[in-house]
Amino acid sequence: MAYLVKYFKEFSNINEIVLECEKDINLGYKIEVISDLKNKCDITHDNIKFIFCENPMEQAVLTARSLFAEKCQFYFEKGGIYSADLSLYDNPEKIGELDYDEAIELAVSGYDDIEVSTLYLAKRNSVRLEILSLNDKNPTIIKEVAGTSIKPFKCITKDTDIVIITLTEIPDKKGATYNIFKTLSDKNVYVDSIMLPAANHNQQDISFCVKSNDKQVVVNLLKDKKNCLEFKDLIVNESVAKISVTGDSLCMQPGIATKVLEVLYECDISVMMIVTTEVRFSVVLEKKYADLAVRAIHKNLI
Repeated sequence: MAYLVKYFKEFSNINEIVLECEKDINLGYKIEVISDLKNKCDITHDNIKFIFCENPMEQAVLTARSLFAEKCQFYFEKGGIYSADLSLYDNPEKIGELDYDEAIELAVSGYDDIEVSTLYLAKRNSVRLEILSLNDKNPTIIKEVAGTSIKPFKCITKDTDIVIITLTEIPDKKGATYNIFKTLSDKNVYVDSIMLPAANHNQQDISFCVKSNDKQVVVNLLKDKKNCLEFKDLIVNESVAKISVTGDSLCMQPGIATKVLEVLYECDISVMMIVTTEVRFSVVLEKKYADLAVRAIHKNLI
């Protein structure tokens, strides 16, 4: 008999979950249900086992690996992953399939239903994930995908939980940049979207993004080491957002940057920073234009 592992987020009706599981039991599966349900209780049911834990998503992946489960299903209220946030764009397309790396880039760029660590764990252990809801049985599947899709852009995400930190007039000398980021990494601060223009008159400015909840830690750290790091001023810009388009074939398509920047240009939106990976193209811009940018890019490119 094959196994399925199911994770249900914030559910309270045990009977409803049992009924959902029974549909698969009738197909010959044993089910292990993982939850962080606060009110723990003993539940017994034929071929259904409930496991309560503090890190249910990661536990679900680990359980699926240990049981050699056919798949690991995550149930969320809004179901699968869409080409844009449901609150920002009318009738976005549900994504049928994502590669692990695409899903990881989404999580880094603003999709917060699944933690990045959980996706890395699924990738390392080759656990097939299905994202769905109780009311929608057409999941988004996350797995190893062979080859690349014809469509370069699959989805767009918005992350407003960031700030830009700028340090000015840093001496252009060996180790200056290293010392700045070593200071931050020693305190486990995640840094994204670094911009380091060419030095001018033996000095340079540097800008980078951090999560909003790390802002004060970063400011305090850098101010405490100002003399050592030798920058002149520290500037914080909190009115920013990061917009990211993701697709497994971005690195194979010429003109990706041009297409995105053209849409923003036509909307009269200026770009502060650009970051690229093999499957993601991100821009940092003023927060007040974030929703407009998402809608325009989705309409024209996705």
